[in-house]
Amino acid sequence: MRVALTLSLAAALLCHTVDTSAAAALPAESFGAVPQVTDVNLSPNGNLIAWCNTPPGGTAAIVIFDVATQKYRRSIPLEPGLNFRSISWADDETVLITVSTLATFNSSKASDHYEMFRTFAADVGGGKSRMLLMKDGALGFVTGADLLAARTAKPKTVMMATLDISGSGPRDSTGSRLSGGRKSYGSAYSLYEVDTRTGTGHQVESGNGLTNGWVIDANGAAVARTDWNPKNEVFSILAKEGGGWREILHEEHRGERDVHGLTADGKALLIGGANEQGAEFLEALPLDGSARKLLLEESTTSIARVFRDRFTGAPVGVTLGGPEEKIRWLDADAEKRSGMVSAAFPGKRVMVYSRSENNQRVIAEVENPSSPPVYYLVDLAAKKADIVGEAYPALADAKLGEVRMLSYKARDGVEVPAYLTLPPASSGKNLPLILLPHGGPESRDSYAFDWLAQFLATRGYAVLQPQFRGSTGFGEAWRKAGYRQWGLLMQDDVTDGVKAMIDQGVADAKRVCIVGASYGGYAALAGAAFTPDLYRCVVSINGISDLPQMLSYEFARSSTGEESDSAMYWKSHIGPVTDRAVIDKSPARAATQVKAPVLLLTSTNDTVVPSLQSEMMARALKTLDKPVTLVQITGDDHWLSQTATRLQVLTETEKFLHAHLQ
Repeated sequence: MRVALTLSLAAALLCHTVDTSAAAALPAESFGAVPQVTDVNLSPNGNLIAWCNTPPGGTAAIVIFDVATQKYRRSIPLEPGLNFRSISWADDETVLITVSTLATFNSSKASDHYEMFRTFAADVGGGKSRMLLMKDGALGFVTGADLLAARTAKPKTVMMATLDISGSGPRDSTGSRLSGGRKSYGSAYSLYEVDTRTGTGHQVESGNGLTNGWVIDANGAAVARTDWNPKNEVFSILAKEGGGWREILHEEHRGERDVHGLTADGKALLIGGANEQGAEFLEALPLDGSARKLLLEESTTSIARVFRDRFTGAPVGVTLGGPEEKIRWLDADAEKRSGMVSAAFPGKRVMVYSRSENNQRVIAEVENPSSPPVYYLVDLAAKKADIVGEAYPALADAKLGEVRMLSYKARDGVEVPAYLTLPPASSGKNLPLILLPHGGPESRDSYAFDWLAQFLATRGYAVLQPQFRGSTGFGEAWRKAGYRQWGLLMQDDVTDGVKAMIDQGVADAKRVCIVGASYGGYAALAGAAFTPDLYRCVVSINGISDLPQMLSYEFARSSTGEESDSAMYWKSHIGPVTDRAVIDKSPARAATQVKAPVLLLTSTNDTVVPSLQSEMMARALKTLDKPVTLVQITGDDHWLSQTATRLQVLTETEKFLHAHLQ
């Protein structure tokens, strides 16, 4: 830990000397190591800091640091096979740690592999940690639980929600609700009060077979629940009334609403939605059933999330989408704290969070697209800041690529937003180009540090990240435009990005490669199959190659088959298995059209996209004597959570690109 820098907030708090040596000399390990410091969180009294620390080549551990004594209070190494996911504080003596691991239930089939999420409570003073709620009985077969409140009015108590099931089959806590038939499988999404001292919990509310959400107040009591019937497309919100429930919202054929908890006065729900014109909005829905009130409406961007105060639960701000995400503040004090800290870091993106209860200390994450995150403990009363740690310390003084926000015109005249990362000290002209479409596809890239894009830029490549239609963050109409457009409109937007970079002189038309992971891996393979003359080479990381097979995999992931929420979502987003467009837009089934060499990287423990998808593509290309390399990434998951395998991906990708683009 580097708690060494203490300067006035009125001065520049971070003064690195820039290393002018060639950026390309930076080793792959500098980018491929998982962030050394993540999830920095302040205890409620502001005296302790907890975070996940992963030293290069070492084992990840949760460390707890005492601010007053400047000493570590405790280090909790993660056991082999566990992947860290998040940290929060239950109280000043107890930290909550969420991890995941792969589980297989009596089968060698990929569809019977599950990512199991568990939350543990650990005491600052030492002793054994306790698994919360999910250890015993049928709950041991559920993939995870949602931590709804880390603090309630009752000491040593947290609130969690998960599926309450009977039987022995695994159940995804967020993806196996049935379209009208879940009750027959004995499962319901229920609310639990959990004791952090023992890990035991008892059910305080039970939903029906369609319940998919709970809203609790600052005391931890349920005040509302949401029900969703995907088959009939009925969404409803019910308010707690005595010992029963009263419906206060009933909508048909409008999709699910986002429910962001209670308003500051606790009398209404803060709910999101979109109107018929595609504008996203927030409104207050009173619990007493009276008329809704419009609070915010955005026609050209999206309402990405509502963030809430850790102590009161009141909404303090809204993150708005767009090329450069911005905050619309709802709380004047939170806005003042953020502004005070942000002023000390000109040119940086500053996220102020995890305040102490007395408002004297906060944690700030400071970064920009060309410099990785640095975490600070800021003492507002003393007007000083200390570095807690850096996500990528090996890159702290490095000259990285310049990132530009831009847009280009698609073939139908629509402007597509994108991010372009140029190699350090580059002229920005006639460069080898990497197209880097994001995963999801209902996801997005951000105007922030991106380890993969920056790695590629330091190797001399321009990197374009298109926010094609189907991406989130640019309005509801933009997101919905991606439905049933796999290999069609979404792919056209990616293709048109290449052509725009060539026309603008940024890219050398003879040196273009497409690299992507997850859905981005599909887009890479689709580029190889459907625009074969555009790319010199193709890299797919945990990508999809056969759409009907992918749909069948989703159907097989629960005993409810096509009725599960996950399967129904993909069926509506991709299309029916028997749809000719779905079949024809499967790259593995169009391998005859592929001309460019293909590198396939696949994680053996991937529970999102099975390795079979890469294997099918490799088999199809090999049968036709097409150039293809298949690399198995042993023991890691869909998200490349481990340093060794992330480094393997970078090393294999760099070698492949160099062979075909340099």
